[in-house]
Amino acid sequence: MTAHVQAARLLVAIVRSGRGDYVAKLAREAGATGCTVLFGRGTGSNNIILRLLGLADTEKELVFTVSDKQLMPAIIHILKNTPDLCRKVSGIGFVIDVLSFFRPSDVNDKRPIFPKGRNQMKQSGHELICAIVNAGLADDVMHDARKAGARGGTILRARGTATGQDCSFFGIAIVPEKEFLMILSSRAHADTIAEAVAGAKCLSEPGSGVVFRMPVEDFFQLGAGVPAKS
Repeated sequence: MTAHVQAARLLVAIVRSGRGDYVAKLAREAGATGCTVLFGRGTGSNNIILRLLGLADTEKELVFTVSDKQLMPAIIHILKNTPDLCRKVSGIGFVIDVLSFFRPSDVNDKRPIFPKGRNQMKQSGHELICAIVNAGLADDVMHDARKAGARGGTILRARGTATGQDCSFFGIAIVPEKEFLMILSSRAHADTIAEAVAGAKCLSEPGSGVVFRMPVEDFFQLGAGVPAKS
């Protein structure tokens, strides 16, 4: 029997440190079956002095929620209309198309069949530009992206799988420590920013990183549906 595969969406909410569990709780109340919280740091400040002192970066938490396409509007609604989330620089959320979605409990065949082609999705006018680079290079890449018009980004700590096959497939040298840079951009500026990221001087060496981009279906500020508290 073939696995039941559903059209799905990935919602990513970026909030300040300590708020990830609360966002996950709200998402579950709206029907999400589970969430994953990752830890990173923001790079939003252009103040050179603060950056040199290491004070421009802010700790962030990223909440990843994969859910059925039909449930996503309810999840977005609760995140936009919960007063407790309405703060100055409270956080943002965006939605990405997912080709297919299934739960292990749904699988009755060892080789589930996934549908060919992509789901139809609306366009929000934004793109997500991502760079997976060797540790210590994300800030340099972000510097070039900012000069090209990026307002800020989020950096996640990561590690490579360090296998010969991965090295051969991606063309990246085996360096265990990685950084994952995510930049949300308007579609109007995405080409310029992506070119700046891909052309960063620190990525000129073979195996220093990979860059990719994807369309964003929806983009919103958390708590944007209610008046801000004074």
